[in-house]
Amino acid sequence: MGNDQSRSGTNRLAITAMSNVTKITKSQLTELRDRCIELSKVPSLTGLDDSTVSNDTPKNPLITSRDFRIAMAEVGVSEEMDAEVLDRLFTMWDKTGDDKVDPILFLVGVSPLASVMDIEVRLQFAFELFDVKKTGKISHGDIMLILAGINATASYFGDAVLTAQQIEIIADDVFKSATAAERGDKINYMDRLDEFSNHPLVVQFASGGGTMRYGTAK
Repeated sequence: MGNDQSRSGTNRLAITAMSNVTKITKSQLTELRDRCIELSKVPSLTGLDDSTVSNDTPKNPLITSRDFRIAMAEVGVSEEMDAEVLDRLFTMWDKTGDDKVDPILFLVGVSPLASVMDIEVRLQFAFELFDVKKTGKISHGDIMLILAGINATASYFGDAVLTAQQIEIIADDVFKSATAAERGDKINYMDRLDEFSNHPLVVQFASGGGTMRYGTAK
């Protein structure tokens, strides 16, 4: 099922080449996500009592580069190259310059580095990383955040990527294909993996045929 980009000679993505070099594993990224969430102290994700935290506590998880390095060490991301790549990507994701990123979106974005398998397997892992509470479901907005995160990371490696409009088209097409009873506000992403991975725009992107490069038109 899906398009096996790891064995396809048409795959020209630099992010895929990097995944063959880095040694970080899926389990490490999952543990890293969980540890980053703990360090972020967001009540809705950590199980903390809302009454014990101040009004200044962020609703979404944010983690500093210092805490991120601590989390990497704690979960065993000890390979120098892995730590260096993640550290540099952290800096690139820090768009506001305040030394903080949303660890869930960040790790979802870098999740392709932990797999050399086909695009379907990579998407499944990205969805699972995003789905912290293990509901098995994602919304239209979630789909756009996940794909935008992967898109952003690929752009940092110099890959041609999708436009925001193309990402929205993918989300629209997959979401609309679900029945009304199945859909509601969210869809079961496991049931739609084949559709995601075989969407023409996803295939185009995974084959190195994106229409945009970082900051410029292709």
